[in-house]
Amino acid sequence: MKSVDSTFRKEKGRYLIEVRLRDLDQFFNSLDPSPFHDKDIDDDAERYIVNSVGAFPLKTQLKLVFYLPHEHHTEAATVLSEAIDNYFDFRVTMARRELGATLNEGRVAMVLGLAFLVTCITVRTALGALADRPFGNTVLEGLSIVGWVAMWRPIQILLYDWWAIYRRRRIFEKIRDMPIEISLA
Repeated sequence: MKSVDSTFRKEKGRYLIEVRLRDLDQFFNSLDPSPFHDKDIDDDAERYIVNSVGAFPLKTQLKLVFYLPHEHHTEAATVLSEAIDNYFDFRVTMARRELGATLNEGRVAMVLGLAFLVTCITVRTALGALADRPFGNTVLEGLSIVGWVAMWRPIQILLYDWWAIYRRRRIFEKIRDMPIEISLA
């Protein structure tokens, strides 16, 4: 198994995320009619950059290097830098919103889950006399189990689900803030 270190070149203490382009248009979504600095980045290009950056620990020093033919070299520096800044700033904003919505969903689910759990425990306590009857103990245990199962989703959200969104947001921030270099292909 290859390590991430051996997959990417390193220059002056930074690992290089290298993107080779035939022309500047190749980097952008061809269906988006916006000017370059407002355009969506091509899905394959975004996926490659995000996955490459995500393969490293977030504190690793990285640099984004674009290789372009000479005729696109002069306009590329400002266009690519501005486009990446705008695009990934938008992605950071969207990830922030998604994280807030997920945590809010977790809080609401926790309140509902706790209310349901308390209700199940209260009903179980009130029906305590059923323990001596046939299937009574099954009903009482079922109430406890159902109450705790209702807590599964809030616990999942608040302990686990938000981490992936938080990491994705940090990756987008890292890409937005990474140094960019334009080189001749």
